[in-house]
Amino acid sequence: MAKVGGPRPGAGRPKGSLSKRHVELLAEAAAEGITPIEYMLQVLRDESAPEERRNWAAEKSAPYIHPRPQPIARCIEIKLPDTGTVEGIKEALSVITAAAARGQIAPAEAQSLSALVEAQRKAIETGELLQRIERLEEGPC
Repeated sequence: MAKVGGPRPGAGRPKGSLSKRHVELLAEAAAEGITPIEYMLQVLRDESAPEERRNWAAEKSAPYIHPRPQPIARCIEIKLPDTGTVEGIKEALSVITAAAARGQIAPAEAQSLSALVEAQRKAIETGELLQRIERLEEGPC
């Protein structure tokens, strides 16, 4: 059944394309020989500009002027079991998960610790596979 009302698929300006006004603003900025961020800051500082336009300039320039701060890395201490065995790795992952659930460590920290434990697991697995291959190669031929 055909959809009643609303735009047809593919009708109108493509999503993400620039409006005529946006193109005009960019052309105006290019003609003055300034960068887009400089232009937005000029609009923001222009007290005679419409409030809507100044708000637009503030919103668009803010991420460049005030970027989101990066999280500060910190050292954490968690008592983990010996990760030299598969059983120890299982226990270590349980300890990490429980610490994150309690809020003792952040989820990103838990993810980083889990990645370290996973690297240990892969090293153990690789060593075991290598030993199995060597035994197979030494076996009766």
